[in-house]
Amino acid sequence: MNTGTRGVSAPDAGVASAMVNTMQQIGVSLGTALLSTLAAGATSGYLADTQPSAAVVSQPAAHGYTVAFWWAAAIFAAGAIVCGLLLPSGAPEPDASPALAA
Repeated sequence: MNTGTRGVSAPDAGVASAMVNTMQQIGVSLGTALLSTLAAGATSGYLADTQPSAAVVSQPAAHGYTVAFWWAAAIFAAGAIVCGLLLPSGAPEPDASPALAA
């Protein structure tokens, strides 16, 4: 939240905060849909390649979840690299505006 609203003027802080919250909600819903689709595809692919039996009934689901978890790990790693490259490091400069000093 701090990074998303950093450098925004006081009158626009509410709009910036609302945009950060909206993008978080959209990101969660899209991420869940993407990972669920990957898990379902990997599960159906596993079932198409093997003959399911009573002894291995949970293996297709475990395979689907494993594929989705590996994709999630790759997405998190890519996000960490992007954030490391784009976000400034260090503490922000203090704001010397008269409204905050009073």
